[in-house]
Amino acid sequence: MAQLTSDGFENFFKYFKGEPQQKSGIKMLYDAMPASLLDDEANWIVEYREAPAVNGGGSKIPQQAVDIITEFEGFRSAVYDDGVGVATIGIGATFWEDGRKVDWNDKPITLERAQQLLSYHLQYFWGTQESTIPFWKDMNDNQRSALLSFSFNIGANFYASAGCNTITDVLKNKRWADVPSALLLYVNPGTNVEAGLTRRRKAEGALWLA
Repeated sequence: MAQLTSDGFENFFKYFKGEPQQKSGIKMLYDAMPASLLDDEANWIVEYREAPAVNGGGSKIPQQAVDIITEFEGFRSAVYDDGVGVATIGIGATFWEDGRKVDWNDKPITLERAQQLLSYHLQYFWGTQESTIPFWKDMNDNQRSALLSFSFNIGANFYASAGCNTITDVLKNKRWADVPSALLLYVNPGTNVEAGLTRRRKAEGALWLA
């Protein structure tokens, strides 16, 4: 009897469509696996969750981006309300690596797991900004980090979206001196998150200018 190669085994999952017989086969595989391979910290799970390099190349998220986002998001092991009713966990994560949204019933996670999830999110947000914001490659790491924090807070696809006309116009026309003041327009005035967002926008503006 021929044994599956690594490539052959991988192909089984490439063509997964959620069909009943596929789910049944995966359940059989799951039941046959030793507990050590199902542990959340098993080597293969940690490796699988590792975030890809930006552009598939070796580029890394600037440390200043990690620092400012971690500072303002904080860490919470259990699911919490982000302030506007969105289920969030860890360090500002609203979805998992498989695309599933964080659910109010999801189990608590460790700080290490939260940092892994943050790494994945930062790669996703970075890639989105890189492909949508003009002059991205002309910016320095401080400027890109400021925008990464901004997008992490209000949405990866903020550029050219409804409600983001000012920051979009400023970036589109390379009016970079106006970026800090433009950021301050997005603080949800009159809400219980205004004070916190104002502090964050000022920090992002200072980082942009640093």
